Amino acid sequence: MRLSDIDLRLLRVFKAVAEMGGFVKAQGQLGISQPAISAHIANLEQRLNVRLCNRGRQGFSLTPAGHEVLTETNKLLSHLDSYASKLNEIGGRATQLVRIGVVDCMATDVSNPVSKAIEKANAAFNQLRIRVGVYDYLDNLTELRAGRLDIIVVGTSWEAQAPGDLETLHLYDEKSGLYCSPEHPCGQSMDTKTQEARLKDSKISAHSFLNNPIDEHLEIHLLEENAEVSQGNVESTAYLTLAGTHVGLIPNHYAEHWVSAGKLIPVASELYQVISQIHAVRLRSGTRNDVAAHIWDRLKSLSAK
Repeated sequence: MRLSDIDLRLLRVFKAVAEMGGFVKAQGQLGISQPAISAHIANLEQRLNVRLCNRGRQGFSLTPAGHEVLTETNKLLSHLDSYASKLNEIGGRATQLVRIGVVDCMATDVSNPVSKAIEKANAAFNQLRIRVGVYDYLDNLTELRAGRLDIIVVGTSWEAQAPGDLETLHLYDEKSGLYCSPEHPCGQSMDTKTQEARLKDSKISAHSFLNNPIDEHLEIHLLEENAEVSQGNVESTAYLTLAGTHVGLIPNHYAEHWVSAGKLIPVASELYQVISQIHAVRLRSGTRNDVAAHIWDRLKSLSAK
């Protein structure tokens, strides 16, 4: 089996769960909910074709195969982190360099202050070097904790319960809703009750930082994160939604263009809505360069307006 970015992400989730001793205990380190962690572990078990852990009334424990996978995972991730650190040393760390990680498809939200903060930093520093990388939610956290990013901007439902090693700054709230193409069964009627009934037989694709179900009574058929299809980002959900195969959970600002063009239709919008709290995040400890501190302060002032 060839390892992909998805495999590495799932292995990091498994490592956290195994070392913390369960799904609930791993929430604080990973910053995602128990249902999301459970889905990641189930996905990894399916990809490896092996049961990794026991969970239930008897409590959490690793299977013999799980212990073996954890040993090999520790070796692999330790090697990768060491390799990445050496590459950073080769490239050097200029004091005028700032590295920002974001999740995808946030640039179209007018509430997003990141570009404005970068603009102000560029005016304040000479020969400023800025790197903006688009990563999955968990990859953003991994890169931040590894010291390869200075600030990340991600959607969460942390509220006041963020992981203890992270400092968070609430920037704005992003609203997402369910959308479908006009050809999808849910798009054949504008009646809310009819759409709600048809949703129960629909496949629903959701972006990766959705931590909780939209509605506990609505069974969401999340896509498997495999080499062919992934719901790890908003854009992949948009492709499937526009194709008419799925109902997509899509940020309203990102769907607006296709709604105006008649290519997407809101589905039971008064019933189903997710609000993701968009936070800037940085490590509480560690050396901060002047540029990263400046951008953090600008984000704080812009979010307060």
